[in-house]
Amino acid sequence: MKDHKGRLLRGSIAGDQFRLFAADTTSIVQEARDIHDIYPLSTILMGRMISAVALMSGELKAPRAQVSIRVDAEGPLKGGIVIANKEGNLKGYAFQPQLWLPDIQDNLLVGKHLGKGTLSVIRQSGMKAPYTGRVELVDGEIGSDLAAFYERSEQTASAVNLGVLIDQDARVRAAGGFLIQQLPQADPELARIITDNLALTPNISDLMDMGLSLEEILNRFILKNLEWKINKETSLSYLCDCSRERFARGLLLLGKAELETMREGIDPVCHYCNNTYHFSEEDIQDLITSWEDHNEKI
Repeated sequence: MKDHKGRLLRGSIAGDQFRLFAADTTSIVQEARDIHDIYPLSTILMGRMISAVALMSGELKAPRAQVSIRVDAEGPLKGGIVIANKEGNLKGYAFQPQLWLPDIQDNLLVGKHLGKGTLSVIRQSGMKAPYTGRVELVDGEIGSDLAAFYERSEQTASAVNLGVLIDQDARVRAAGGFLIQQLPQADPELARIITDNLALTPNISDLMDMGLSLEEILNRFILKNLEWKINKETSLSYLCDCSRERFARGLLLLGKAELETMREGIDPVCHYCNNTYHFSEEDIQDLITSWEDHNEKI
């Protein structure tokens, strides 16, 4: 892998008629696969979700803002969750990381094995209560589901193209995506051209695997013969912000009765990065004492 970071590009098309977001998440998806030891089908799901939330993070403005995508489905793949912040840090996990199906081809069909379900988008500004929007899965392939979310929940016409390419050992060869949003003043003819270009564009991850950069894919395929520009670039990283202190605060929220059941000590594991934090018998007693002291003052 050439780089240990991903890229997020933010730009505009034809002046300000369309918003453009493009992301190379190859290294991020590979790191998620390695951390969670996920099998091919879940790698493809997580790769698409990581690319989708990376693209959405380009809209964040507040310093502590975050955006999350969560998929909950009835099929054996179940779904997953991915979170990104304004700085380009991402983390997530699959609900069924090691699902393996007897038919090898089935291990590439995300939508088929998600089945019926929902895609939820949670936005946190860091100052107000979180906003949550939810749509039924269109086909479970994530790209069309996210486009449906923008269309139905935010009345924004959007084109979403996501791709993940893995080899026979489930190593991530390429992952990324594009999000193009039509603004109210956009020329419908330009929207038609972009739609036609997208229909003629080969698989995004195949093009990336051939060595084409995001800019080259945009220029030669998706935005061919159109005026466009990049306004900002952000590095992307897989980064979990968990800590022993955060776990301790979470344990205190459980209350004294629940803490009493943990007197022999516990070793909670972070869902996002698999780090383990040991709390000994003495640590649990300290938490109980802290809880008692706090509640006596109330």
